[in-house]
Formats: sequence, C-alpha cells, structure tokens
Amino acid sequence: MKVDNKDKLILDLLSKNSRISNVEIAKKLDLTEGAVRSRIKKLTKSGVIKKFTIEFSEASYFAVVMIKSRGDTKKMMKDIASLNLHKDAYEISGQFDGCIILQGTSVEVLDAKIDKLRKVKGVADTSTFISFKQW
Repeated sequence: MKVDNKDKLILDLLSKNSRISNVEIAKKLDLTEGAVRSRIKKLTKSGVIKKFTIEFSEASYFAVVMIKSRGDTKKMMKDIASLNLHKDAYEISGQFDGCIILQGTSVEVLDAKIDKLRKVKGVADTSTFISFKQW
C-alpha cells in the first residue's frame, strides 16, 4: 500500500497516542471522521499498522533478555514471538542469537515472562538484564 502525507500524519499522531480518537485526528488534519476511520482501516488491513499498544508509566520495568538458541534460531524466535510476551524481539548475530525486550509493571511480572521464555524448546541459555531507572 502506498502511504501518502495524510497517512503519515495519522501514523505520527497514533504513534504518540494510540488512544487518540478519530474525531481528534480529523480536527487536527482537516479531514472528516469517516475519512480518518477509512484510512486507519486501510493502514491496518495492509499491515502498515500492526497493532495498537500502550506505553507504561515511569512505574514500569524493562528487561533485556539475550538468548542462545539450541538449533533453528528462526523457529525459536517464531515460537517466542507467538507467546506475545515481548515489547520487541530481534534475531541478532554475535554471541547471542536473539534479543527480547520485555516490559512489565513489576519485577515479578518480568520474572514470570522470563520463566515462560526459558521454557521455549529452542532456548539453550539466557542472560537477563533488568532496568532499575531510566535516564
């Protein structure tokens, strides 16, 4: 799908606030609410917009989990992605095969997610880094 300037402006507004209403977008871009709704539907259907999400407040915790694969890295990463635990997931090169960014409202929430990651069949080893403060 070709993304025009209005679509880019809509995407920019949604990336800043995924809960912004179609009416608010329409007012900011001098469009009708129906036009905004239609554009968002096309952007979603074509895969330009993959999902609408939220960003946690400062009370959230992040973890970076570096993963070594046992066997097929692509399969391991697909299996991890299918769990929908991550904020971001990357297949990487170097000492580790995957890098998973987790987010949660507490260390306990992160711990539960990490436990689930470690149970994925293709995971050989993990190294986890948990953030304490954002600068």
